[in-house]
Amino acid sequence: MVKYKWGTIYSSRQASAEQAISTIQSFQKVFLAPFCNEPQTLVEELVRQKDRFKDVFLYNMVIGSPCIYADPACHSHFKIRTFLGSPLLKKAFQNHSCDYLPVNLSEIPCWIGQEKIDVALIQVSPPNDAGYCNLGISVDVVQTLVKEATYVIAEVNSQMPFTNGETILHVSEIDQFVPSDRPLLSIPRGEPNDEEMAIGTLVSELIPDFATIQVGVGKIADSILLSLKSKKDIGVHSGSITDAVVELMELGVITNKYKEINQYNTVCTTLTGTKALYNYSHLNESIELFSTEYTHNAVIISKISNFHSINSALEVDIFGQINAEQVGDFPMAGVGGQMDFIRGARLSKGGKAIIALPSTAKKGTQSRIKTKIPYVTSLKSEIDYVVTEFGVASLFGKSLSERASELIKIAHPNFREQLSAEYKESFSLYL
Repeated sequence: MVKYKWGTIYSSRQASAEQAISTIQSFQKVFLAPFCNEPQTLVEELVRQKDRFKDVFLYNMVIGSPCIYADPACHSHFKIRTFLGSPLLKKAFQNHSCDYLPVNLSEIPCWIGQEKIDVALIQVSPPNDAGYCNLGISVDVVQTLVKEATYVIAEVNSQMPFTNGETILHVSEIDQFVPSDRPLLSIPRGEPNDEEMAIGTLVSELIPDFATIQVGVGKIADSILLSLKSKKDIGVHSGSITDAVVELMELGVITNKYKEINQYNTVCTTLTGTKALYNYSHLNESIELFSTEYTHNAVIISKISNFHSINSALEVDIFGQINAEQVGDFPMAGVGGQMDFIRGARLSKGGKAIIALPSTAKKGTQSRIKTKIPYVTSLKSEIDYVVTEFGVASLFGKSLSERASELIKIAHPNFREQLSAEYKESFSLYL
């Protein structure tokens, strides 16, 4: 016998994955919980039932996802609309089954509010004694999604950690529950190479003691974090945190002592790492997850002194324009939270905006610093520093000719002469 009213709700709304996904119909808009919180049992069943669908619109943010719905066999059934491009979506883009939505992460909840989403597929922990499930490893936009979507289906994963922050949902807010017990999606930690470690070292020299940082995902991000081990009382207010952040917390480097808000707490919207990170975050009061409306809000970030945003790029032009989205015919990434955090850094007392990237691409055959770039994610007027393995270009307050000189100096030596010649030919006005 169920003792509590919420228990009656939970038990009466349980279903198999097959039953839950059977409620989805052709032409509906389905939003998948983002990042490593994408509910794989529900996604796998959605793909299994693909033959009965026509033009189901799938909205996603794919970091950590295997993107099984982007397989060519799914192209005639799903129309993917992604906020973050990925090489895993390349074939779907080429087949016109995928399109890109360039929306800042801070503004996706607003977008959800004005867009009619038929079905939300999310993932939560089992409910506690008070009837609250937990979003676990990623809050991102799900709180808004649950409020705005017509129908909410939750995969209830017994392996989901119970995290702190804006992470709870009452069972009454969910329409169907599909129990599961499976490992969560994870991103294994890579070992930065010498080039990446050189970038990390140079970036770390720009970060003073007591600063608060935002840093992304990947080996360059990890190299930056690994290079901060000698720093004192660093704070973190970021979109994601990784296993490398945990290492610095355990070493006492990240203490969040000098943050004016969320003092002593590491703040993010998503955990992007391995099971070790998820286990560390379980019931850990020193880590808090909030929606992107909070973590990526420039007004919130502006309340934190010495906030340093550290982001990457695909390429940079010689004046400091940043392309973090697309090279070639389809998006490789997205606007994500780059401009959100750059704006926050610009408003922060003592804040800085840093872009870190290798000097070359395609095994050294192409320079990432270019005379011109076809796509612009972040404006030259917003960037303080660009860092490659060859040095730091200080851009704030510099003229166009001074910027070009700074950036050519940190390009790979094999391309400096070519860049100088192209600059003189194309921009003689500024010489």
